[in-house]
Amino acid sequence: MSRELAKEARRRQLIEATIDGIARKGFAELKIADVAAEAGLSVGIVNFYFKSKDALLIATLKHLIEDYEQHMQVILSKAGKTAAEQIDAMIDADFARTHANRKHVTVWYAFWGETRWRPEFLKLCADLSTTFHKSTTTSFQALIDEGGYQGLDAGLIARGFNAMIDGLWLDMLLNPKQTDRDAAKASVRVFLSGLFPREFGGKVAANGNAAA
Repeated sequence: MSRELAKEARRRQLIEATIDGIARKGFAELKIADVAAEAGLSVGIVNFYFKSKDALLIATLKHLIEDYEQHMQVILSKAGKTAAEQIDAMIDADFARTHANRKHVTVWYAFWGETRWRPEFLKLCADLSTTFHKSTTTSFQALIDEGGYQGLDAGLIARGFNAMIDGLWLDMLLNPKQTDRDAAKASVRVFLSGLFPREFGGKVAANGNAAA
């Protein structure tokens, strides 16, 4: 392994340890020593790669965002090309076990909870929200056009779609016995079936009340 690859692997190790530490101890209580312990490394090694806790946290948030975007791109690249197939794939991607799990949702909400006081966190999260809103708006406009629907605002639908996913992530965190990944996906598809019955109504009917 080259020196640069080794350095990147070490950075990744420390970022993953930070994710584990936030999920285990909470945001405010996390210390550099906790990250070092999670990674099985010395505090000196952590400080060599990240000069401060803030630098480590910003790198961790950037990693979460990049990982989410890459995950979404991979899922969409394997989906069908119609707008309905792409949107359906978005739902699967947003509630995939690899990303919609208790650890990662806990960490996402920890960062979101700090955006009011941390402008650097706010900008990163706001940029992701803006990017995803534009993407979903484009997809819903394509679905409206492909289906010949009238009187629907793609931007408003995208806003509701994205907010619903965020809310269901929170439900999975607060009420895991009542809202699991399958129930969350079913809820989104029921919502869409009311707007796009030809594309999503069949998914709901085929599974009784909702598609999992």
